[in-house]
Amino acid sequence: MENVRRKRRKRKSAARKKLKTMDIILVVMAILLVAFTLKMIVVFERTGAIPDTLCTCVFAALGGECGVMGWIKTTKDKLTDRKWQIEDRAQDEKEREEKENEF
Repeated sequence: MENVRRKRRKRKSAARKKLKTMDIILVVMAILLVAFTLKMIVVFERTGAIPDTLCTCVFAALGGECGVMGWIKTTKDKLTDRKWQIEDRAQDEKEREEKENEF
C-alpha cells in the first residue's frame, strides 16, 4: 500500500516538474492569439475592416516574445552543453592521472 502511494507522489511531482514557465507562456500566447483572431473576425463582420495597426502590433509583440524565448532557450542549452564539456574534460583528466599513477 505504501509503495502505491509513493508511486503516485512521484508521478504527481514528475508531472509538475515537466510543466515549465516557458510552456505556460506559450499556452497563454496561443490562447490570446486565437481569441484575438476570433475577435478581429467579429469586428470585420460588423464594420467591414479591421484595425491594421492593432493587428500588426499584436502579432509583432507575440512574435517578439516567441523570439526572445527561443533565444533564452538556445542560450541555456549552449551553457548547459558547455558545462557538461568542462565536467567531461575534468573527469577525463582525472582518469588519465589515475592511470598514470598506476604505472
